[in-house]
Amino acid sequence: MNTVRVRFAPSPTGSLHVGGARTALYNWFFARRMQGSFVLRIEDTDVDRSSPESEGGVVSDLRWLGIDWDEGPDCGGSHGPYRQSERKEIYTETALKLLRAGQAYRCYCTPEELEQRRQELLSRGQSPHYDGHCRNLSNQERAELESVGRVPSLRFATPEKEFLLRDIVRGEVRFPARMVGDFILVRPDGMPTYNFSCVVDDHLMEITHVVRAEEHLPNTLRQLMLYESLGAAPPEFAHLSLILNRERAKLSKRDGATSVFEFRRLGYVPEAIVNYLSLLGWSPGDDRELMGIDEIVKAFSLERATKAAAIFDVSKLDWMNGHYIRTLDIDYLFRLSLPFFQNTSLRDADEKKLQKILALVRGNLAKLGDLPYHVAMFGDEIPDYETEARHLLEEPSSADVVSGAARLLGEMDVSSEESAKEWLAAVSRETGKKGKELFMPIRAALTGSLHGRGLPQIIEILGKENCLKRLGYAVGGNA
Repeated sequence: MNTVRVRFAPSPTGSLHVGGARTALYNWFFARRMQGSFVLRIEDTDVDRSSPESEGGVVSDLRWLGIDWDEGPDCGGSHGPYRQSERKEIYTETALKLLRAGQAYRCYCTPEELEQRRQELLSRGQSPHYDGHCRNLSNQERAELESVGRVPSLRFATPEKEFLLRDIVRGEVRFPARMVGDFILVRPDGMPTYNFSCVVDDHLMEITHVVRAEEHLPNTLRQLMLYESLGAAPPEFAHLSLILNRERAKLSKRDGATSVFEFRRLGYVPEAIVNYLSLLGWSPGDDRELMGIDEIVKAFSLERATKAAAIFDVSKLDWMNGHYIRTLDIDYLFRLSLPFFQNTSLRDADEKKLQKILALVRGNLAKLGDLPYHVAMFGDEIPDYETEARHLLEEPSSADVVSGAARLLGEMDVSSEESAKEWLAAVSRETGKKGKELFMPIRAALTGSLHGRGLPQIIEILGKENCLKRLGYAVGGNA
């Protein structure tokens, strides 16, 4: 078997959509599983919409997901250039070959003429294919059209025959003859169309497998025609299932985040996104749901990709993300969380303190974007007191506990979890209170809430000065 070569070919016209991210991941999983090559190609022939900023964003998102590439715009390779905007001469040369071979022709039809014919065909109940108007123009007719300023596009002369696709995911797909009309290869401005440039690039870059979304299946007929015209064997195709929302409609902005950039901004970790997307249209063959990237690569095969549409369930992604936040190495998680601490009053705190806070609250986080809410209590400001916490502190027994705690704290140290426990024990002896009667008033005074993580750890992180300030505030009836 030839060495597997796959490609991911994004258009730099916006952010990387989760569907595109899944396509990139499946290609990468397959390449790494088969010890093949993964090629990054930038399809930037849409000059008006493409931008270096979008390309940079897509590249950043791919790297964040853990995807690397063997060939691409930044690292080069033996099949470059890897930006389509830098391959225009290659497309022109290939188009001229097809023209000389009689497999393509110049078309002088204007957009207005094409639209008029399209409406006429629709009114007769016929498919609005190009009618071949310019297919058999004489040299004199072409010269006359050019003399009045008509700039031609280049159209492919489609053969009238059936084409058969054996898709790894879809199985056998038949495309009957005359399913499409003569289609454009090169626009009047000299830029190639998607189907033409895609085939030329995949052929010259020796791509063995094209793994992409089901929405590209209609393009495959035109591409099979072009491979045949170039005398080239087509790659194997695998068309992945669509990703839909819970209403089984195409994902849109009203469904929330739909791009990798948005999920990053909300505080999802790459391990969760990779794990979740890997299972949208593929199964390892057992009931595993939580899988690291190396485990996925080891189990991956295109034959286990599913035909049925995948449903994007944000609640399941949140569950998975929460799992990884709780279980990832704390040093690594801390690096991921730093941008989210910047949105809090703790932005200037030392890293040791921030890491302790993260270790304490990460069990409450569905995503890192929840950090500002859960770490607010650790700032220097008096916390906002929840209603139930205020009501508890108004009770005489609670006031006794809080005032006793404040008095004893002035003489004790709480710079460690153990010393904080010793202080709480001293307060218990002083007030005669135990359990909830002891801990809940102190928790309410220090955090503004009756619920939360371990109280000794909270006390250690807050420090003596902050604890004294909050206890004094509560004792004064200000809570």
